[in-house]
Amino acid sequence: MRLGETHFKNTDFIYHAIRSGAVECSGIELVKAHPPELARLLLSGKIDAAPTSSIMYALHPEELAILEGLSISAPAGTGSILVFSRCASCLKELRGKRIATTSTSASSVALLRILLREKGIDAKLVVNHPPRLGEMLRIADAALLIGDHALVAGYLHPELVVADLGEEWRSLTGLPMVYALWLVTDEFARRTEMVEELKSVLVQARRYAYEHHHELARVFAEQLGIPARVMREHLRCLDYNLSSRNLRGLKRFFELASRHGIIPSVPELRFAGGEG
Repeated sequence: MRLGETHFKNTDFIYHAIRSGAVECSGIELVKAHPPELARLLLSGKIDAAPTSSIMYALHPEELAILEGLSISAPAGTGSILVFSRCASCLKELRGKRIATTSTSASSVALLRILLREKGIDAKLVVNHPPRLGEMLRIADAALLIGDHALVAGYLHPELVVADLGEEWRSLTGLPMVYALWLVTDEFARRTEMVEELKSVLVQARRYAYEHHHELARVFAEQLGIPARVMREHLRCLDYNLSSRNLRGLKRFFELASRHGIIPSVPELRFAGGEG
């Protein structure tokens, strides 16, 4: 079984138990890439499953299926999906400005587009820029960073943070934001025993992560060079379940993405191994 993983600590949190052997997972090969690239690997059949930008499911609903019960979501802000600027103090002040967006996420860029359009903010996105804040702010008036890059930059430059997109989404909809889903290929989705085995491994790994939250936060913080409290607060913001409320947030995300032409239509949610 070829299982994708991201470069970010928010998936290291779950995958630590797999890598360390705390969870029995013989036969799993891990493949690391950023979420958009993981989607491309899935679509080409080079991996079987991966935590992938949720918007990618909506773009390829006939080729991918959702692993029930798992996601990377948040009910509000996370401290890791941030817009930075030297010339603005909020999103509205970016009207008529240029925003450089990271190449490491598809869902967060879609979320930014939705928020700007819903708020009537006419800003130009400079897309697919490497996640280096200084360079991004040299070519644009603002920059969108996600994951570890946003955590570190937000800690080092709190004065430049003008918006946490998770909090902006909560203010707009009152719902959680589902940033990533564990997606599987259509072929893998039909292999019921493999689907159940993967779900079991990930659920056990998630349980281990919650039980060792403080220890993992300390290790990850040391790796990034930020205080452990910052990592603990970040991980506490995240929800790795795919609850009925998270599904409502996901469907609303797809509805607004469709309204603004980011995806062709609102897809039916197809699950591997059940219906969540």
